Amino acid sequence: MKLNIRLTAAILACASILTSASACSSQNTSSATDSKNESSLTESSATESKDNTKSDTTSDNSSASSESTVSSDESSSENKKPVGVDGVQTNGQLVVDIDGHTWGISLYGGGDGANYASYLNEFKEKVGSSVNVFNMVVPTAGAYYLPEGYEKYNASHRDSINSIANKLVNVINVDGYAALEAHTNEYIYTRTDHHWEPLGAYYAAKAFCEMAQVPVKELSTYKTETIEGFVGTMYAFTEYNERIKNDPDTFTYYIPSTDYTATYYTTDFKADEQFTQFHSIFVDQPASGAYSTFMGGDQKIVKIETANKNGRKLCIFKDSYGNAEVPFFIDSFEEIYVCDIRYFDLYAPDFIKDNGITDVLFTMCTFSAVGENAEGIKNNLLSK
Repeated sequence: MKLNIRLTAAILACASILTSASACSSQNTSSATDSKNESSLTESSATESKDNTKSDTTSDNSSASSESTVSSDESSSENKKPVGVDGVQTNGQLVVDIDGHTWGISLYGGGDGANYASYLNEFKEKVGSSVNVFNMVVPTAGAYYLPEGYEKYNASHRDSINSIANKLVNVINVDGYAALEAHTNEYIYTRTDHHWEPLGAYYAAKAFCEMAQVPVKELSTYKTETIEGFVGTMYAFTEYNERIKNDPDTFTYYIPSTDYTATYYTTDFKADEQFTQFHSIFVDQPASGAYSTFMGGDQKIVKIETANKNGRKLCIFKDSYGNAEVPFFIDSFEEIYVCDIRYFDLYAPDFIKDNGITDVLFTMCTFSAVGENAEGIKNNLLSK
């Protein structure tokens, strides 16, 4: 069953354009992210925030162990940078034609993620050795698809991810960057939105499941659904660039075969009356709001009970990038709790203990990890 909610990310994005200071302004002079009202723009960046203090974005990450890092070279000999045509920079975004299609690409300002890493270390200390804590920061499209000639406008996602990985203590780092890099010839990012395609989320989720040593099913076992005519947040982020509007995207998502039941709660874990009779993680959306297909957005806690009885219970602390990963964990865990770092009104270590959670995954894009969204971990998860 799907709930037909006619809220669109693009409409909400338009309503909150040109808000005050960027959540990542100290480290990202040109960035794109999600907001409490789906998205908000500043003169140099597009960021997502809660009450203009909490922001959301895409994620760039690598994995292995907390000591492991990835190469600092942003490109590989096997994955050549595309050649773009007629690139236009607007509002911290690049609009460029690649292989006959228009892309909106957020330019990344960089950052070392020191606060983010310290908050994860503090969280791990508080939950103790009985809980596995994982980190998976993933890059946005600019890490792989920024055309030749524009590198000087874009900081290295890999350098940020490496910096975070090197600062983690007893937190397991998942190499989402490498997982995505291996599939850059596939359609893993959207052209008209600052998020990734669910296909990209699948490859990252698979890397996490392998690291967590839980089962992971092949993509062929999922039912495929497609939304045509997707013009997402990049249209507003680029101040309504007509090239993006006139070259809509295709958004393809995947429905797991494993039986499950989703229960929706408010951010303080009270029953959400609006969703009392609704038990799917997929919410019908018009084309402009395709990315909100996953749980209808961020301002909630979702508990998912699956047919798997393996004793593994996962809590996901994420930005909006993490939403697209959720369907791929239903085959792997007995219970899943989906929580947003910007919208969580409980003391997280107690929440983990009270619900018998065995595994915690922090998953988000680089913009969130090095920017103000990371403060949500300290303010919303670690403060009583």
